[in-house]
Amino acid sequence: MVKVENSNSVVVVMPTEVDRVTVVNAGELKGVLMEQFANTTCDIVLDLGNIKFIDSTGISVLISGVKASREKDRKFTLRNVRGEVAKLLALMKIDKILDIEK
Repeated sequence: MVKVENSNSVVVVMPTEVDRVTVVNAGELKGVLMEQFANTTCDIVLDLGNIKFIDSTGISVLISGVKASREKDRKFTLRNVRGEVAKLLALMKIDKILDIEK
């Protein structure tokens, strides 16, 4: 469900085969993100291009990514945030603590 690509000095993590990050699959996504923070020295990009919905468990994965990036002194960026996901992040004001590519 999660694809990982190394591109230059950046690791791109992308959920695949799903269009939602929920309690059902957020654990796998978090595991992959934390593994990348632990095992690489690269900045991490989370590509949400396929994601149309994210629940509170998915939001906690994003917050965990921010925390890990600060602890490891690395950059954590969201890419391709659209639609309802972008609206939710803005509504919750989480877009203020996340680095979101425009």
